[in-house]
Amino acid sequence: MACIETDILIVGAGPAGASLGCFLTQYGVTGLIISKASSTARTPRAHYTNNAAFECLRDIGLEPECRSVATPKELIKFYRFCHTMAGEEISRSYYAGNDPYREGEYKKATPCEQADIPQSILEPILLRVATQNGFKLRWNYEFLTCWQNTETGKVHSTIKDLLSGQELTIVSNYLCGADGARSVVARELDLPFQGKLGGGLAVNVWFEADLSHLMAHSPGLIHMLIKPDKPQPDYCALAITRQVRPFNEWVVSMLAKPGVTEVTASQDEMLEHVRDLIGDDTVSIKPKGFSYWSIQDTYAEKYSSGNVFCLGDAVHRHPPFNGLGSNTCIQDAYNLAWKIAYVRKGLASPSLLQSYNDERQPVGKAVVTRTNETGKIHAQLFALMGVFEPDLTEKRKILNRLEEDSDEGAEARAAFQKIIEKLDSERHGFGIEMNQLYTSNAVWSDDEPGLPPSFSDPEDEKLHYLERTYPGFRLPHAWLRASKATPNDPMISTHDLAGKGHFTIFTGIGGKARWVSAADKVRKAMSVEIKVYSIGGEDYRDLFYDWSKKRGVGEKGAVLVRPDRFVAWRHDNGEQDAEGCGDKLVEVLARILDRCCVSICE
Repeated sequence: MACIETDILIVGAGPAGASLGCFLTQYGVTGLIISKASSTARTPRAHYTNNAAFECLRDIGLEPECRSVATPKELIKFYRFCHTMAGEEISRSYYAGNDPYREGEYKKATPCEQADIPQSILEPILLRVATQNGFKLRWNYEFLTCWQNTETGKVHSTIKDLLSGQELTIVSNYLCGADGARSVVARELDLPFQGKLGGGLAVNVWFEADLSHLMAHSPGLIHMLIKPDKPQPDYCALAITRQVRPFNEWVVSMLAKPGVTEVTASQDEMLEHVRDLIGDDTVSIKPKGFSYWSIQDTYAEKYSSGNVFCLGDAVHRHPPFNGLGSNTCIQDAYNLAWKIAYVRKGLASPSLLQSYNDERQPVGKAVVTRTNETGKIHAQLFALMGVFEPDLTEKRKILNRLEEDSDEGAEARAAFQKIIEKLDSERHGFGIEMNQLYTSNAVWSDDEPGLPPSFSDPEDEKLHYLERTYPGFRLPHAWLRASKATPNDPMISTHDLAGKGHFTIFTGIGGKARWVSAADKVRKAMSVEIKVYSIGGEDYRDLFYDWSKKRGVGEKGAVLVRPDRFVAWRHDNGEQDAEGCGDKLVEVLARILDRCCVSICE
């Protein structure tokens, strides 16, 4: 049997696997990406890209290109419930940071705006960058099985070349299973899962149709269609229409009625139903593809075993509510990449990789829990609208009650409004997207006098992003100006100073000399580079005073940020001498990277 040796083997070339390849190459770490498929995604699939995912892409310089092919947030402005695309509208809400009451909150908290990038457009960008920077890519390679050599630590994977039918062995230092909701890698590891592996049936119809005449005042990403004037087919109790390209390319996701396990309708019949859902007979429709999927509701209780790691949909599978799927995949990869790279470069002990599971598994669990909570809210709304009522006369009666001049009508309207408002946690769930708190050995919170900050109201935690420098939180964003900047020079975010594969220290006026000295002690003792920036005058000016409000330490203190732009540690003792700061910084980095035998060098 033929044998290939590589450093990192990534199984799966979707958002998780492709982005992992990109992130690893930024550290000079490469390997092989394989996929059972014969190409990148042929259908749009995942699409909404949130602020957190864009921040990861920004760190490796991909934000401008991705944004150039994305639909901007202004064109995904609304979330509508209506009879048909051209028909009566029941409700509309702002979406994706477009609410006038919320827009400023987003702009103050992140350098990146949301946008819509179909998976079929994003994947080729990620794979091009990964392969141009050293990764090899093989299509039509099916992962079959693997085993780990306990003496060498290497992973031996058996692969089938689907073109020749031959099997081969790939020996790698690490195996990363990013092979989606039917992950063979996760199955091989026998990862324990919680939840249901299979749920309701759905069919996607991807098509071209010029609907610009309907969208002039209704540009929205999501249009929920209930078509109450005629009986709906078994495969479509409810339709969710979203744009792929404004406003001439679309996907309709048709959710089957409860209990339906297969679609027997022909593609022509489904296309005719799409025509009904548009509600305008003058519109010409050109089909581009049909795909079938089931609603998942499950997460893995652990993400790794030995030198095998799973990420993305391989370990968290959930309904599309909240738009968290591919965004969570990208952030899984971003977390894992720097840890693999530091271990491969000898800068960290292999035990650092345990923190990947400790930090990202709770996030995956929370995502699955959140999307299912959103699904339950939708179910309440569908029941109120009579979506699943089989009798058409009764269905119309239920829906008409929303406009009825009666006590029952007023009660129905109040209940409808309450549920719509409750769904703001889906439309503007900024906290759900951003409030990850990492707790692991890769974070030092021992010096903190209290527990991590939190919202007193759980609803606020879903809706709003809590920016703090408490260890384990995301680095807060603040716009800065270089100290010698001219009026023509652009502002720069704290995020742009951090990341880029290195640790970073932020300090203030009077603090730089001691923290540069401390960082130099770490470099000599551990060969770990730490960038040091003074915000306040010496390097960058905090002209909006946002950083001074968010930094959480005094001017001479320090905020240590990991390569993934999460806070690793902070120090508020600005009066400590440079020697003491250096000793403490070595101690902190030695534990974070699990290099506890490091000797402190002068």
